[in-house]
Amino acid sequence: MGEWSFQRKMISGVILICLLAIMTSAGALFASRLLIANLAQVSAGEGADLDEARRLELLGARNIADVHAFLLSAARGDSTVVLAGSARMRDIITRLQQGMRDPEDQQLLKRIEVAERAHTQAFRRALARAGRLDAGAREQLADPLLSHGAELDRALAALVAHTELTRTSGLAPTRAAVRRAENILVWVSITTVILLVIVCLVLAMGLDRSFRQQRTALDQAERGQSKARASLSEVEAASHLKDEFLATVSHELRNPLAPILTWTQLLRSGTLDAERSQRALEVIERNVMSQVQLIDDLVDVSRVVSGKFRLDVRPIELGPVIKIAADAQGPASEAKRIRIELQIHENVGRISGDAERLQQVMWNLISNAIKFTPEGGSVQVVLERVESYAQVSVIDNGSGIEPEFLPHIFEPFRQGTAGSMRRHAGLGLGLSIARHIVELHGGEILVVSAGVGLGAQFTVRFPLLERAPRPNGTAPSVRGPTEYAPEVHLGRLDGVRVLLVEDEANASEALHALFHSCGAEARIAGSVPEALAIFEEWRPNVLVSDIAMPGEDGYSLLRKIRLRSASEGGTIPAVALTAYAKIEDRVTILSAGFQMYLAKPADPNELIAVVSSLARRRIPGAPLLG
Repeated sequence: MGEWSFQRKMISGVILICLLAIMTSAGALFASRLLIANLAQVSAGEGADLDEARRLELLGARNIADVHAFLLSAARGDSTVVLAGSARMRDIITRLQQGMRDPEDQQLLKRIEVAERAHTQAFRRALARAGRLDAGAREQLADPLLSHGAELDRALAALVAHTELTRTSGLAPTRAAVRRAENILVWVSITTVILLVIVCLVLAMGLDRSFRQQRTALDQAERGQSKARASLSEVEAASHLKDEFLATVSHELRNPLAPILTWTQLLRSGTLDAERSQRALEVIERNVMSQVQLIDDLVDVSRVVSGKFRLDVRPIELGPVIKIAADAQGPASEAKRIRIELQIHENVGRISGDAERLQQVMWNLISNAIKFTPEGGSVQVVLERVESYAQVSVIDNGSGIEPEFLPHIFEPFRQGTAGSMRRHAGLGLGLSIARHIVELHGGEILVVSAGVGLGAQFTVRFPLLERAPRPNGTAPSVRGPTEYAPEVHLGRLDGVRVLLVEDEANASEALHALFHSCGAEARIAGSVPEALAIFEEWRPNVLVSDIAMPGEDGYSLLRKIRLRSASEGGTIPAVALTAYAKIEDRVTILSAGFQMYLAKPADPNELIAVVSSLARRRIPGAPLLG
């Protein structure tokens, strides 16, 4: 709209200036015509009467001269010339008398006429007596002639002078009009030139601005096209990355399922001996834990994206965190004969952080180093103080990182080699999650690599807290990631009655077997009405319920139970066992009245321990965990 207004203003201004230029041109034309007319009038006024008066004066002077010549020579031929001149003078006097209306002019003409007549009569008298007089007598006649000639000459001069004065005074207004017209023409011409210059400047400015606007619009269009192409490329790259990620997720989830399915069918066939059966159970459990780790990574990424990643921050030391993460990688390093060297400097200081999340970072970095280090290699983990930071370096002599991939190594779903050519398993989420955790702690994580085959070094730095003694010299408690345990020791639940509410048959059957193997008496309900019916006839000590179920969910079941009195079992301890794993879900579940919350798949040891703890609160004589 602004551009259109500017164009309209420019066009209106140009039109206005052009109209002014046309008007000034018309004024110049009018002034020039007026000037020409006045000049013509001046020219005409200056020539008519004045020329006649001057010719009359000239003719009178000649006539007087001829009279003098006659007096000197007394020749008869001169008399004819004098008389002819007198006749012409009378003719001119007559014309002037007819043309002049000024009384003073008329008087001057009358004076000239009288002087000319007296001069002519004196000449005639002298002519009549010229032959009979001697020289002395001629001289006596010359005196009147000269006297009349002088009077005629004065009369003629007075007429010419008066005529010139009259014409000059009469032409003064005309001359003033000429000067005014000349001034008007000059100013009109100057104004026209100025207006034309302004028109040219306005047009030049308008064209320049229009060109710049068009150029700007063109540049913006080109930038928009570039951004659109870049956005399209990013969308295509994101789409391609998403497809690769989905393929990777599918691959990583299917891989553990294959040995689980194979070993499960072999166990069901009954053809395995005791050693192979134990091996089958180990493989099944290891692959289940691998899938749990993948799911945890996906949940963490979802929390990062949604901005709901939470930390339990407290003052901790990094040494114990690193040791537990390194110990958790013991089986993997031993399998590849990789030596893990820990160089933990004393008195580095404490940081403010979440020990569990920081151990996840260390676990990821050490796990990656082992994964990309060939058999017989080494991994160094160094903890030291650098200025006011606690710095952890994880150094390996493995396959290294390509320079092109270094800027993208902390991006989610990015792996050095994608597709079917990948040499190592994983979703490419560990480093992205690690970076987010480090940044939430106010730290930074860096990576350097000299190139392919030359190893890599990951460096993590955290700001230190002010030095303060640790209470009782105890180390912070940290919990390692879920890992495979070669030996399983389940606790006992002898005499504990457990009501298990689960709509998924396979899951409920496995849990029933778990509780039965621990000595508990368990009953299974596949829905809320069935659970309430069992609750009426058989009062359990602990309720273990799923949340998401068809018809009515676990919240509805617990609300109905909590409406009962204590004697009717309304205060029964309840454990929520659900696949909802977000912090918000945990808060909702605990707020609904459940005492404990476990995410699927729950660790059997943890589930047994929770049920045992709740049962002891409910039954004072209930057995403790074995």
